[in-house]
Amino acid sequence: MGARYILAVVLMLAVMIAWTIIFGNRFAPEQEEIPLSEQTPQDDTPAIDPNGANSDESGGPMTLQVDPDDPIVNVKTNTYDISFNEKLAIANRWDLVEKKENGNLRFPDRSTNRTDIPINLIPENALNCLALRLGNTDLQFDLNLRRAEWVADKKNIELNETNATDTLTFSTMIADQLKISKIFTFHNNSYTVDLDVMFENIKEDSEPLRIGGMEPIDGYELRWGQGINADLLVHEKKTGKAGRRGAEGARTYIGTGKPKRELKHELVYETVLWAGINSNYFSAIMIPDPQLEATYKFENSEANGPKDVLVTAPTETAVLRIPSFQLASQNEQTHSYRLYVGPKDDVMLKKITAPNAPDTSLGLSKVIDFGFFGPVAWAMLWLVKQLYSVFLNYGLSIIILTALVKIISFPLTRKAHVSMKKMQQLQPQLVELKEKYRDDPQRLNKATMRIYKENGVNPLSGCIPWLPQLPIFWALFSLLGSAVELRGAPFFFWIDDLSAPDTLIDLPFTIPLIVTQIDAIRFLPLLNGLTTWLQHKFVGGMTATPTTTNTQAKIMQFMPIIFVFLFYNWASGFVLYWLCNNVFTVAQQYIQTKYFHDGEPVTPVNITPSKPI
Repeated sequence: MGARYILAVVLMLAVMIAWTIIFGNRFAPEQEEIPLSEQTPQDDTPAIDPNGANSDESGGPMTLQVDPDDPIVNVKTNTYDISFNEKLAIANRWDLVEKKENGNLRFPDRSTNRTDIPINLIPENALNCLALRLGNTDLQFDLNLRRAEWVADKKNIELNETNATDTLTFSTMIADQLKISKIFTFHNNSYTVDLDVMFENIKEDSEPLRIGGMEPIDGYELRWGQGINADLLVHEKKTGKAGRRGAEGARTYIGTGKPKRELKHELVYETVLWAGINSNYFSAIMIPDPQLEATYKFENSEANGPKDVLVTAPTETAVLRIPSFQLASQNEQTHSYRLYVGPKDDVMLKKITAPNAPDTSLGLSKVIDFGFFGPVAWAMLWLVKQLYSVFLNYGLSIIILTALVKIISFPLTRKAHVSMKKMQQLQPQLVELKEKYRDDPQRLNKATMRIYKENGVNPLSGCIPWLPQLPIFWALFSLLGSAVELRGAPFFFWIDDLSAPDTLIDLPFTIPLIVTQIDAIRFLPLLNGLTTWLQHKFVGGMTATPTTTNTQAKIMQFMPIIFVFLFYNWASGFVLYWLCNNVFTVAQQYIQTKYFHDGEPVTPVNITPSKPI
């Protein structure tokens, strides 16, 4: 196959790299080695104020910080453990702990290489997770200066099968007139949490109290951020460089198009259906009652201190803004929200409805972004899940998927094989043509194309079987970086996560290379290199032509080594696909050669025509 194989591989890699650079952050940019900050801010570092601007009434800076001695309210269900800071009424930890039938955690923190530590989605220094910020300058300053002395009605909640639902209420008083309550409703076997925010004007015979500033959308804000904890792998945490990246960071959706990180200026007053923040496989989404006519604001602030590789989008906050409204004396208003903090699972997301509007189409599954080849990726995911329902192993499903791709592409492969065999038979005539017209490239080209045409040969046919594999190649790459179904999915033996590199033996040192870093012995990339070499020997040897240059031969000799290092830290599911593709290609070539006719003999062409070519 020679030059055609090289061209096909180069095209596939070029498409992948170009698409990564232009449309996605699936490979993180090179970063300087930085310490993995897992500590709280130093005492002299101003903390982010979750409930207002970092300034007092005189305009000076405020240095409010979370007191480690603040009381904590814990909520435990079958799907999550939440810790709330009672005085600030914000979530400071959200662990996903849903269990499988065998009792193992479904969503462990993979950066620890342990299965008994659940993944926490709230970064240590994120102080805006479900924080409220009022639009009123006077009320907001009062709320800041009094440090939002919220009080919870319970200190601990633990749900089970008999006690499947419970509520938790945080309350605070502002300016001795406005009472605000956050009423959470938790469900035992669900990733959703219902939130009601109640505003009450408790003063008698007072003027109506306006909630909000002068702008019509400046009533109050419900916020989530900054950032979301990254779902890192062991080798990523060790090197301090995150490798694969999907559609991460803040997102909002207005009901058309795709979710956006930041809305254009002309859409600033557009009602949004939801807003939140994403990592590769997880989301924290706030869904307002559509009647609230919530708008969206994207905040991207400068990070204080060194960026932490453990946090995704560490400077981003998603903000829902509610229009201003008035409260008459002794009156109240309740605003409803639904929160989803969990995996980006299409089946789960499609079941979630808006509060008080179950018929509203939310389009939550759009938070899962598979890129340009999204339709192909969704079709592959559906097929892989169907295969999994039969074989109960996603690794076997990938192998069978690879086999199906080879079977479907067999007619193209067969056609290319016949064409390439004809080209082998044409080589003596082509060599003679090159000798005859070596000083006349134009006539050489015309004579060559004439030979190809009369014998039904397409010189690019060797690349045709690779074309249908390009979308499969990229779609599978996207799936393994975004489909939560494949996160933590085991194959056999030591391959316990198809979305992570396989690790046979951990090394006590790291070897830095240009394209990767080696800190473990990985079997699949090595085996893939071996099968690439065998494929070259078997398939390349059978289809090689006399005109194959020494340069091409040398490139093919180094291709297996290149693949070893290129795929060394890639997801084991993707390397498994490429490995099986190599094996099936060799088997397909053997079957074609042994059991199929190689085509009719070529037609000799008179290279000394009676009239000019």
